[in-house]
Amino acid sequence: MDEDIEALRREIQHLIAMHTASYVTLTSLVATHPHPEHFQLHLISALEGVLGSERLAKWTDEQKQIVRRVVETFQNVKPAPPIDPLKSALGDRDPRQHS
Repeated sequence: MDEDIEALRREIQHLIAMHTASYVTLTSLVATHPHPEHFQLHLISALEGVLGSERLAKWTDEQKQIVRRVVETFQNVKPAPPIDPLKSALGDRDPRQHS
């Protein structure tokens, strides 16, 4: 019995770690999406479609609320500024600045 509890504890720790990694990845994808307004519209329609689906019909209200809260979190991610690795690497020596 103790071994089963420990196995479940490890599985939960792994799921939490995987969720955190997914959250970080998705947040970056949202922040760098080339058309944030399209992404937001798609996110809203996808959320409502999933929550109203047969697949989630047997889920508890708490589970559905968790899904809604997580997806709505991504709606609040602001677009990131463009990344320019050359400028970051060269700084003031970037020849494009002196053109």
